[in-house]
Amino acid sequence: MFIGSFFKRHGKQIAFHTLSCLAIGALLLVAYSAYQYKQMTNQWYAPIDGAKGSAKQTTASLPPRDLLTGTEPLKPFVALLLGVDSRDGESARSDTMMLAAIHPGKQSVYLLAIPRDSYMELPGKGYDKVNHAMAFGGPKMVKESLEKFLQIKIDRYISVDFDGFRQIVDELGGVTVDVKKRMKYSDPSDDTYIDIQPGLQTLSGEQALDYARYRKSDLGKEDSDYMRIGRQQEILKALASKGTSLQGYTKAFSLMEILGQHVKTDLTEQEIASLLLSYGDGTPNTIQVDTLVGQDERIWHNGIVGWYHLVPTTERERARQQIIKEITP
Repeated sequence: MFIGSFFKRHGKQIAFHTLSCLAIGALLLVAYSAYQYKQMTNQWYAPIDGAKGSAKQTTASLPPRDLLTGTEPLKPFVALLLGVDSRDGESARSDTMMLAAIHPGKQSVYLLAIPRDSYMELPGKGYDKVNHAMAFGGPKMVKESLEKFLQIKIDRYISVDFDGFRQIVDELGGVTVDVKKRMKYSDPSDDTYIDIQPGLQTLSGEQALDYARYRKSDLGKEDSDYMRIGRQQEILKALASKGTSLQGYTKAFSLMEILGQHVKTDLTEQEIASLLLSYGDGTPNTIQVDTLVGQDERIWHNGIVGWYHLVPTTERERARQQIIKEITP
């Protein structure tokens, strides 16, 4: 009787205070999310020309959607994706290079892998492997080299270092991969120790990185760069699927902290928010993977005979047309 009469007299006050606490908690959660997001975008915002500025800046080439109405996604664009091996005392090296033709309106992404030994003109350095462009001039030189090589405009770049990749995979609970064979390779000179058993399994961040980088073998025949690129694309697709899953959303805060420390890009804060709205709305996203194909040949370069990946003009034109097709509104 006492409990019933108590709630009868004070029920409205209890309900009001409960709802107030829930509302305040929701506002604090939103505020913290916004804070984390701003911290992340300000940490990773690095204009390719080196100009100082804030991730709040906007650009004419990629007008962001209206975040209040959510009616207009970003225009289609091309981004350079770099997986960077950065070690103490050494210049950063681009271990993985891809071009992404991104169409937010269609929620589609076309990924073109660039073999790292591709032979092309590097601005101010002459002809060399595109992999060397990162050490010579950072993302800007890689971008300019590929723009000239494929005759396309690259609008943005995104780079992530190896440590960030490992942490992202671990935070998402690993990635499931069917490993086709045992992968074993060691090189004490750069602390590389790879040993992955065959079979369907969930790879940790360290194992996923080894799986994506593996090419040389202590057990016999080495893999081609195309096989290596195929594994990189496999890992990226698996990560993209996990990142847009419910598990990815529950890990949003911790992922933001990792990304803020290990990613560099010239995408602005508004552009990133717009992409999150476009690709995170629950509708299935489409990811298509491709590789720039050529021939490995030994040629003279600076008085030394070395192996280079030569891509014919017809293949470059094919890739160029495919990118244009994917970003056509």
